[in-house]
Amino acid sequence: MPIPPRPHTWRCPACHWSKTVMPRSDVLMLGIDHFDACPDCGHQPLETQAARAPIAELVDQIKRLLASPK
Repeated sequence: MPIPPRPHTWRCPACHWSKTVMPRSDVLMLGIDHFDACPDCGHQPLETQAARAPIAELVDQIKRLLASPK
């Protein structure tokens, strides 16, 4: 059974853009769940680290439950 990766934060060291993503599946989509370069300035590589907000994980799980078809 596929398991989605844990939430993580992408950061650009050049322009300080950042985005925390919470993938919905194990299939990562470029520009949504995964970034090769900064979408604002194009800098490569980006810094990435595990998201440190467990509450964000819980909120995402609740959103998934509410959005799931019945």
